[in-house]
Amino acid sequence: MENYLLNGLTSLFHKNEPSNKGNKNEPSNKDNIPNSSVELESLAPIDYTQIASDEFETNYYKVYKDVLNSVIQDKLIKNVGITGGYGTGKSSIIHSYFNELKSKTSIYISLAHFDSLAGNTIHTPRDDKTINSQIDNILEMKIVNQLVNQIEPDKIPKANFLAKKNIKKYKIVSYSLSIICLILYFKFLLPVITEKITYSIKNFPPNLECIDYILIIISIIAMISLYYLLSNTIKNIIYKGNWSKLTINTMGINVNMENRDFSTVSYFDNFLSDVIYLFDESDADFVIFEDLDRFNDHSIFEKLREINLMVNQRRNPPKRKKIMFFYVISDEVFSEKNVDSTNNSENSSANSENSSANSENIAATEKTKFFDVIIPIIPIVNNTNSFDYLKSKLLDELEITDKNDSETFLYQISIFIDDLRVLKNIVNEFKIYKEIHDDDDNTDIDYKQLLALIIYKTLNSSDFNDLVKSKGDLYTLIKNSLEDNDE
Repeated sequence: MENYLLNGLTSLFHKNEPSNKGNKNEPSNKDNIPNSSVELESLAPIDYTQIASDEFETNYYKVYKDVLNSVIQDKLIKNVGITGGYGTGKSSIIHSYFNELKSKTSIYISLAHFDSLAGNTIHTPRDDKTINSQIDNILEMKIVNQLVNQIEPDKIPKANFLAKKNIKKYKIVSYSLSIICLILYFKFLLPVITEKITYSIKNFPPNLECIDYILIIISIIAMISLYYLLSNTIKNIIYKGNWSKLTINTMGINVNMENRDFSTVSYFDNFLSDVIYLFDESDADFVIFEDLDRFNDHSIFEKLREINLMVNQRRNPPKRKKIMFFYVISDEVFSEKNVDSTNNSENSSANSENSSANSENIAATEKTKFFDVIIPIIPIVNNTNSFDYLKSKLLDELEITDKNDSETFLYQISIFIDDLRVLKNIVNEFKIYKEIHDDDDNTDIDYKQLLALIIYKTLNSSDFNDLVKSKGDLYTLIKNSLEDNDE
């Protein structure tokens, strides 16, 4: 692939190349053409519910929609694996589906930024049990952090960790008015009421006047206000007082480590009852975990499956609705390599061939053991149909008279690209470069060659960056080609 692109790129650096755009000395009519804005392709997950014109994409999404509908209706399925390679569209399918289920409650837990938050800890060797435990605990803490911040604090008053929230103005006003009214009541009215009660007892039955009824009403209101203040104060002391084990904010979790050994017992195990309480009281139907596969840690799947079992036992379906966990992961999460990394003690180097064969079987077994059902995501774009995408987006943009030549060129390069995001990024870069060159009257460029350069830059950015440093494969090939041309 690289050789093909490299050979096509050298012509960009040849002098006096013929142009496909005509003689640049001819009068230009560009001033008569209004500047067009560049419409870029979004790299964000596709919302299939908004696609109505594309029949293929609509039917593609319908298949997965029907599959997911049947899965969530199955009473026995509670842990679902959504598998696929990088860029296959897993997030697009899942987000489109669950956003469409407005009657159901979904919670998303994504650890896309975990690596940056954890620092270098995640890159340390995996043979150190202490370090592994530290990584596992950070991972579990981040899960709880995101979970808590997606649940209304009023739903989880008994939780030992709560997200910070702003106090509503009406609560501040109500508390203030209640306190003021109580102060006035006990200072001025209570002595009067006490005197009247004493008089009434001595002169029974009492002869009540209008003012007496007013005082009775005020006393009732005062008692209600007192109850309101005391109940909320006691609740805050019990639920949110000094017994809190940890606090959560937007930066993460602060844990009281006193008398807790996180090197031997995981974070989930230390706060198991609280974690189960959170999932249970969240009232969520579905919890979607993304990017868990980035850390090659199978233990997190075991713990989450255990938590799912306990939460559903607590909910006792069908009396209460079940909670389902969806794991959006790569196909390689339970690969032979990853299985070996988590079972180093079991797979010795003495019998490498047998260990390798066993690992393949273990990898297949592990995957099916963790999940009640696995839904593979087939990419909507691959190297067999990427040509159609490039043709629809760039055929006219290349401005080549010979359409067959353009199609041949697009077909030859498309077979090396199988990722939709990569295709979209290539189209975006090409449009921006083309727009810039179109605005420059002194520049004449072959857009087919420009596209080849952009593709190489996208697929082999390290070697492309070496070009400015006068090194790398691209630099060497261009240098040799120019030397041969001069001869």
